Amino acid sequence: MTGEELFVTAIIEQAIEDTAYTGVAKDKIKHKMDAIDWIVGLHPEFVNYCRILDMDVDTIRNKIIAHIDMSYTQKQKYKIKSEEKFFA
Repeated sequence: MTGEELFVTAIIEQAIEDTAYTGVAKDKIKHKMDAIDWIVGLHPEFVNYCRILDMDVDTIRNKIIAHIDMSYTQKQKYKIKSEEKFFA
C-alpha cells in the first residue's frame, strides 16, 4: 500500500471504531454521530476514500452496517437529549 492508501485506511478504520463507541463522553458521542453520518449517508469524502482504495462503496458500506453495532446506548441517548445544544 502507498502512504496515501495507508492514511485513508486509517481514517476509515477510525470512523468504524467511532461508530461502535459505547461510552458517554459527549465529544466521542459527537464523533460517533458524525462517523455514522459519514458512512451511512455516503458522504462524498467516504465515497472518494473507498475509490482510492479500489473498494466498492456500496459493498464496504453494507458490510460495515451489517457487522458493526452502531446503535446508541440508553446512556448515550440520555446524554444526547440532555445536551441538545451541544449535539445540534
